[in-house]
Amino acid sequence: MGSGAGKRGWAPRRPGLFACLLSLFCLALSEQIRYRIPEEMAQGSVVGNLATDLRLSVHELATRNLRVSSEKPYFAVSAESGELLVSSRLDREQICGKKPACALEFEAVAENPLNFYHVNVEIEDVNDHTPKFTQSSFELQISESTPPGARFILEVAEDADIGLNSLQAYKLSLSPSFSLINKEKQDGSKYPELVLEQPLDREKQSYHRLVLTASDGGDPALSGTTELRIQVTDANDNPPVFSQDVYRVSLGENVPPGTTVLQVSATDQDEGANSEITYSFYKTGKVFSLNSKSGEITTLNTLDFEAVKEYSMVVEGRDGGGLVAQCTVEISVQDENDNRPDITFHSLVKMILENAEPGMLIALIKIHDRDSGENGEVNCRLEGEVPFQIISSSKNSYKLVTYGALDREQTPEYNVTITATDRGKPPLSTSTTITLHIADVNDNAPVFQQASYEVHVAENNPPGASIAQVSARDPDLGPNGHVSYSLVAGDLEPRALASYVSVSAQSGVVFAQRAFDHEQLRALELTLQARDHGSPALRANVSLRVLVGDRNDNAPRVLYPALGPDGSALFDTVPRAAQPGYLVTKVVAVDADAGHNAWLSYHVLQASEPGLFSLGLRTGEVRTARALGERDAARQRLLVAVRDGGQPPLSATATLLLVFADSLQEALPDLGDAPAPSDAQAELQLYLVVALALISVLFLVAVILAVALHVRRSSRPAAWGCFQPGLCVKAGPVGPPNYSEGTLPYSYNLCVAHTGKTEFNFLTCSEPLSSGQDILCAESPGALFPLCNSSESTSHPETLTTILEDSHPGMVVALFKTRDRDSRENGEVTCNLSRDVPFKIHSSSKNYYKLVTDGTLDREQTPEYNVTITATDRGKPPLSTSTTITLHIADVNDNAPVFQQASYEVHVAENNPPGASIAQVSARDPDLGPNGHVSYSLVAGDLEPRALASYVSVSAQSGVVFAQRAFDHEQLRALELTLQARDHGSPALRANVSLRVLVGDRNDNAPRVLYPALGPDGSALFDTVPRAAQPGYLVTKVVAVDADAGHNAWLSYHVLQASEPGLFSLGLRTGEVRTARALGERDAARQRLLVAVRDGGQPPLSATATLLLVFADSLQEALPDLGDAPAPSDAQAELQLYLVVALALISVLFLVAVILAVALRLRRSSSPGAGGCFGSALCSKSGPEIPPIYTEGTLPYAYNLCVPGNQTNPEFNFLTSAEHCPATQDILNKDSSAGLLASILTPSVEADKNTFKQVSI
Repeated sequence: MGSGAGKRGWAPRRPGLFACLLSLFCLALSEQIRYRIPEEMAQGSVVGNLATDLRLSVHELATRNLRVSSEKPYFAVSAESGELLVSSRLDREQICGKKPACALEFEAVAENPLNFYHVNVEIEDVNDHTPKFTQSSFELQISESTPPGARFILEVAEDADIGLNSLQAYKLSLSPSFSLINKEKQDGSKYPELVLEQPLDREKQSYHRLVLTASDGGDPALSGTTELRIQVTDANDNPPVFSQDVYRVSLGENVPPGTTVLQVSATDQDEGANSEITYSFYKTGKVFSLNSKSGEITTLNTLDFEAVKEYSMVVEGRDGGGLVAQCTVEISVQDENDNRPDITFHSLVKMILENAEPGMLIALIKIHDRDSGENGEVNCRLEGEVPFQIISSSKNSYKLVTYGALDREQTPEYNVTITATDRGKPPLSTSTTITLHIADVNDNAPVFQQASYEVHVAENNPPGASIAQVSARDPDLGPNGHVSYSLVAGDLEPRALASYVSVSAQSGVVFAQRAFDHEQLRALELTLQARDHGSPALRANVSLRVLVGDRNDNAPRVLYPALGPDGSALFDTVPRAAQPGYLVTKVVAVDADAGHNAWLSYHVLQASEPGLFSLGLRTGEVRTARALGERDAARQRLLVAVRDGGQPPLSATATLLLVFADSLQEALPDLGDAPAPSDAQAELQLYLVVALALISVLFLVAVILAVALHVRRSSRPAAWGCFQPGLCVKAGPVGPPNYSEGTLPYSYNLCVAHTGKTEFNFLTCSEPLSSGQDILCAESPGALFPLCNSSESTSHPETLTTILEDSHPGMVVALFKTRDRDSRENGEVTCNLSRDVPFKIHSSSKNYYKLVTDGTLDREQTPEYNVTITATDRGKPPLSTSTTITLHIADVNDNAPVFQQASYEVHVAENNPPGASIAQVSARDPDLGPNGHVSYSLVAGDLEPRALASYVSVSAQSGVVFAQRAFDHEQLRALELTLQARDHGSPALRANVSLRVLVGDRNDNAPRVLYPALGPDGSALFDTVPRAAQPGYLVTKVVAVDADAGHNAWLSYHVLQASEPGLFSLGLRTGEVRTARALGERDAARQRLLVAVRDGGQPPLSATATLLLVFADSLQEALPDLGDAPAPSDAQAELQLYLVVALALISVLFLVAVILAVALRLRRSSSPGAGGCFGSALCSKSGPEIPPIYTEGTLPYAYNLCVPGNQTNPEFNFLTSAEHCPATQDILNKDSSAGLLASILTPSVEADKNTFKQVSI
């Protein structure tokens, strides 16, 4: 037993680490280990130390997992020593047959790193097989006439060994008549020939028994024997002669059975039976057959080149006399491509890490093709586009390695198809598919759903509230894809940041740890991190911007005037000659809030002289409203309130002490005096105001009294008669009685109503009225709408095949009669219905039945019923008859439309095109026809109906809601609508649904600067700054608002231009102007700042404001730099003039009203008849006829008729009275055109003089 290593080949060097490693890997693969051992070694015998030959130490064996990869388990590797051991019986003859060289090739595989080595174990032959004859004895017939020297080929022996151990020689037992010659074939095999040494004499010895011994060349030699029995036959002097000693032929391996291979031919010159030749052969098994008469050799079975490549046989020709001739037939089997390649995998790695480098070994592939030559040459390839490739390592050995990058998230597994194709014609191929799973590695960092986040949080929020949530996704598996969140950075110091916000590690929800203050923190920039649980962990960051919204939680703060050291208010001086409009001082206040909450307004709460000073609503400028009067006090006090624009507003107050003096020394003595009393001019104004108010009140009272008296005269209780419940009125025909001197007014109002409603059903007429003109009450027998309750009854069977689905239980559906011609019990019949129908049968009399409803009907569930009625008699056996009727359920409008959603909500961006569709509602009604036809309408909203119709409309057919105009988010944030779906049944059923239209904001409004405001002439106003102001001193504040919402309304302030760029600083979010440094000696006393206010929209909109700042310690010091004030005007004199004119005008109006009232009273007392129409009616008579047609409701008609007694004027001569009218009855005059006056009315002139009559109809 020996071992050796093959030569190592070096691949050409190429640049790069990968090429170097690959060449070293190939070098290791090309190394081959060789061993030589004898066959039949005991199981467990050591072949060699494989670990040592592979240069592996014993300590590496456990981790390298050295093992043998082979088709048959002939060998194994010891895990402790690394020795190659025999694991099963090695029989060289079984493994290799007659091959001169026998070797087993296999691969040794080592892991970590994965590598394999070729191992060749040569099996040496030992003399373990004895030569054997096929028969223990055989018989040979030789004619006695055979001459000496004749040769006979004998049966050969078989020895499975090869070389010297194979059969080497034959020996024959001693015999004087025979000898033995050892002959050799072309393939080196030996065969014996028997030589006749002397003539035979059958008569002396008819049988010869010899022993033929075959021996091999082993040590010790082994031998086998057979008995040779020679029968001496009678003479036959001409043996057969074959045409050839050796016949050779080639035959394809896949020829079908029965194919003729060749035909041997022998001749015999004898005649008769001695010339008849019979052919036979040996050692052919079941492969070939020989025709004993013709010598034709044919195939019995399919030949297999891979099993036997060549056949050699001895054909014997025997004549009738027993002479034998022999020839050799050699058949060569030609290989055909009839075997597909076999694919075998060794060391297959089915789970591959997705970060595996290109070139990683996945599997060792062994391909075997049993064919030879080109038919056995195989090519191997991969099918489809896969990131793998096949590399040939040695003959018919391949490696499957990675070729490209793997990504489990894109492809978690690959089905790799390997195809092996030989080079035969036609080529044969074999395919096999293996599934390679890609194992996950942590190669994907978490990815946030948004590139950045932004949330709005109102200040003063509750601590612990959720303000935002971030979410990240990791496509890896298991812990590699499990994401946790943390807060890693912000624009605050870490400890302070932790006191503001925290984040849930599991959900990514961001919580506020404290209440935010917009004035301290306008925005918070956070960096959140998502981290997976892989090893190493991967991370991703995202920015979260928290915008703190403002609430009105800060009251304004007055900067000027400031309080003195003792808390008292300081004073400002005003020149005594100051004209109206003179700028006295300015109240300066700031509000820490932002936007509309910081929009300040100034109001005078209290003033010593209310009309002396004016206060700018937005500027806070205090100016003189008029010139100082002689009686005005020199010391004035103003209490000013500063309110912000929040809801509710917050305020602060400031007290101004103003002293009229031309110098400070003059003002000082007045600071301790009380205010002087008002002068005569002020008293005059007071008197004028009191007089004006008194005369106005007197005039108003007079007008009210006049109106009340007139209403009282024209109003009587009977004037409200139309509101009484009496409807049917009848007057008697009597005339009026005699009246005493004076006027006796009677007024009767007749109210006639026609209505289709039932509000007058409680009324009953005392007498029947004429046909066609009756007012019918509910109890009248001739009512226009009588309630008819007639019962249905028929004497013949009747069936209602259509039933309303709202029919009540018990409704008669069918009447039927049963009749049985039998008598007694045989003629007694009972009726039954089919099951599960909402009907039942009632027996009305003998053999008469009613089919009535027994439950509620619902057409939408069951539109029709097939009712089977079975009549069964009581005979034995009973007989029955069945009939089926179909009852259709008619639809009634019992289902209101149902909307597909309980409520709707849509989002519409402002400035949308008018007429655009913004939503659609849909309702379904299961009823049929008009009952199920749905139309839509807009019935309500949170706007006034006309305004609502100008915003939206709805299509009655489709339910599509259209915008009638472009929406404006600043005017309308949301619109609540109520839509109605109504079917066309009678009565119609309805269903309502709410639709909420949310109007989204767009950046369509530029910021508007509230402070500083412009002056009356459009020029910028000024603010004063103390000369000794230190850095950080709050000078003023720019206040702006934006009508937009959200980010579009987030304002930022920027300095566009400054007289001294480094002198002032501007808060980016607050708009506060502060000193950046102290005023220098060379700095100008007057400074100008141009400030831009931008919103947060895309693109941003902006506005500008100009600030004029004057460095001065007092207002008087600053005034010379600002120019002269406008010339004053005499407002006091104008006020007095207006008061005098108003007083005179109201006095004149009052006087005219009194004169007119007196004149009218005198005129009434001097002419009684002139005012007769203001009296009351005397009498009225109602006729028997009442107009038959009126509109719905009550229509009162009142006519005043004035008839003076003993009057000569013929105004009413057309009226005549047929009867006297009692005082309690009306007189109705008939007028054909109007239908209002009935009968002929004639005045009865029986009253005294100056008496007039009034008829009121």
